Amino acid sequence: MHLDAQRTIDVVTAALLRELGDEVDLIFRYGSLLSGAAHKYSDLDISYVPTHDTTHSSITVLVDDVLVDLYPIRWSWLTQMADFATVNATILLQGEVIYQRNEDVGLRFHALGDRLRELQQPEARPEMVTKALDIFKQTGYPALLLREQAAADNTMACLFHAQRIVHAVMHAVMVCNQTLVDTRKPDRLLALPRLPEDFATNLERVTAAVEPDDLAAACEDLLLSTRRFLLAEQADVARSARRFADVFGPAYPELKGDLLHVLLACERKDMFSLKDKLLSLYHELSIHTAWASTGIDYGDFNSLADYEQNFVALGFPALLPHVMTQDFDGLHRQMLLFDARMQSFLKENGVDLYSFADLDALEKHLVQKQK
Repeated sequence: MHLDAQRTIDVVTAALLRELGDEVDLIFRYGSLLSGAAHKYSDLDISYVPTHDTTHSSITVLVDDVLVDLYPIRWSWLTQMADFATVNATILLQGEVIYQRNEDVGLRFHALGDRLRELQQPEARPEMVTKALDIFKQTGYPALLLREQAAADNTMACLFHAQRIVHAVMHAVMVCNQTLVDTRKPDRLLALPRLPEDFATNLERVTAAVEPDDLAAACEDLLLSTRRFLLAEQADVARSARRFADVFGPAYPELKGDLLHVLLACERKDMFSLKDKLLSLYHELSIHTAWASTGIDYGDFNSLADYEQNFVALGFPALLPHVMTQDFDGLHRQMLLFDARMQSFLKENGVDLYSFADLDALEKHLVQKQK
């Protein structure tokens, strides 16, 4: 590379400051040219942080066939980087500030790097595993599109969606390991201590595959093994089992609200509303019971099959047979029994129902609570 990097930086940053002035909080450089790992096709990476999110100006040019890209990275985006929401968070640790509007913005920038380092500490592991689960969810729609395009034998679309899946999986695995690596280089990721089963093999299969059916099959195995891995990691960092009262809190009124809507749906023979509210009731009761029993704070990442408690074994009446046959009257009767068992189950486990017969009882409770 024959480009005079420093002079190029001086020229483009001066031009940006002439155009925007105080609209620029920071300008910083990063990338392979700064780290000493440049190759003959390396870009000159420079970014600026605008004062306002509405600023969009950029300078993107080729100089002697070298891409020089001075573009905005907003504070909101930098904050997401500090929370590992993107894979390029290394710029917060390795970026070199070459202009700052004042000392406060410089301190703000470096504080984001501190946040990044905090999340790499052992005590942040539960939070990072949760972040990894959320990142893995991003594979859902690309996986759907991949299956659709594979059925249509659309090779280019399959390659595109498979790559999106791979990037999301690699990002999730990186975050689960509480570290920062260049996910454009699989060998860096494969060197991490925590990996899904057969990760190297599955990653190589996706990389080597071109035919739509091969891509779809390889991605399916990669997704399944990664999901099993993340579920195991979630269980591994689970907090010790908590008191039912602490987990449920004032949850019964909300559960009862869903149950009442199920009763209404039965009376109206409204299958759509019935399924919606019944699943909401089961979901909330399941995740709270599982959290209290296992210490695992479940969310949408887990399907009901992974954690649903056997409510019949706990003395709850069976509901599904009536749903399957659309026996609305029978389900209505069962829901009343379900509510009675839910109340006794919660009371047995020390949970306050926060249910009052009238306003006088509520007022008395609130007065006592405030003493």
